[in-house]
Amino acid sequence: MREADRTVLVELAKEDYARVEPLFGPQYPNLAFVHGVLDEKLPGRVWVHEENGVPVACLIATLSPFCFAAGTLTRAFFDQARTLLEGRGTVQIVHPAEPGIGELAAGSGFTPALRRQFSQPRADWSAPEPVLPDGFELVRIDAALFDRLDSPMARSIFGSGAGYAEHAIGFALRKDGRIVADAHGVVGGGLSELGTFAHPDYRGLGLPSFLLAEVARWSAKNGLRVVITCAEDKRASIAMAHRLGLTEDFLYPVAELAC
Repeated sequence: MREADRTVLVELAKEDYARVEPLFGPQYPNLAFVHGVLDEKLPGRVWVHEENGVPVACLIATLSPFCFAAGTLTRAFFDQARTLLEGRGTVQIVHPAEPGIGELAAGSGFTPALRRQFSQPRADWSAPEPVLPDGFELVRIDAALFDRLDSPMARSIFGSGAGYAEHAIGFALRKDGRIVADAHGVVGGGLSELGTFAHPDYRGLGLPSFLLAEVARWSAKNGLRVVITCAEDKRASIAMAHRLGLTEDFLYPVAELAC
């Protein structure tokens, strides 16, 4: 068996997270999430495979379905990733777009899929200034409001209201005392990756686009590069990215599995 086939993933202590950062280059997708975990701004876990004391492969898992792999990836890597992520439900592992990696993941039971990444096209870019919809109140999300949100994905990404208030940015729309839509920026590595949620009773009103523009404007004013990612065929998210004036950077592969 080749040395590379004997991948052994060992959980990395938080004080050593900086050692794996070089494995995730500037063109790696979802870097706000990657840096969010490595900088301990997002809850997550990190595993590493080392050779001669040097990290050569890494798996980062957030509390959400999003996980990230980098380095020299083998079939054994994906076998172990499957074991480590067992019981988490459906997960997506982002991995480099190198030939053969998708096949290695498929051999471990993962299904290949594609996502799109959009970002602001210029340093002087500015998001459109949104117009507040009639009958709604715009509020900044703080720790107390975060804990009341009907947004399972946001809770899985950020963990707690206290952590959210310290490391993230978000706005919500309130109507008749009820939070009906919210949008957030995952902040890390000089990036702000945007996401949004609207209550089913209030979809189709353009509320997510309004909130995403608000988060995007705040992010840009604070020196953060705005990013949106979505499934390859998610037309609503693609349309929202275009309405914000973002441009598509690339398609990138993920490996999906119900663990």
